[in-house]
Amino acid sequence: MTAPRTPLMNNGVLPVRPAVGWWPAASCRGAGIETFFPPPGGLAAVRRALLICDRCPVRIPCRRYALDHRERYGIWGGLTEETRETLIRIGPPSAVTSLPQEPVAEPFVEPWFALLESS
Repeated sequence: MTAPRTPLMNNGVLPVRPAVGWWPAASCRGAGIETFFPPPGGLAAVRRALLICDRCPVRIPCRRYALDHRERYGIWGGLTEETRETLIRIGPPSAVTSLPQEPVAEPFVEPWFALLESS
């Protein structure tokens, strides 16, 4: 018996967690992995990724996912590794912490909602 197969992006280059419901609508599907996981100093790849993310219809859920799961590497939802580290370090804006929380099917960082929606 073989192990269950993990869904993959970009013809088998990037593994994808199947529980992420927003994934099929992501603009990065089909893009090369090196665009979203650029080598150090790969500014051209970072710019390409940010342009793709900027027009992506699921940019906000992608950001939420990356923040909630503390994704350390790559560009997620238009946020670089450095930007995510900074956001996590400083924490969510204090005005947002009082927003009512609604039950959700997938985990995400609710206090980041207003900040993510405004960008």
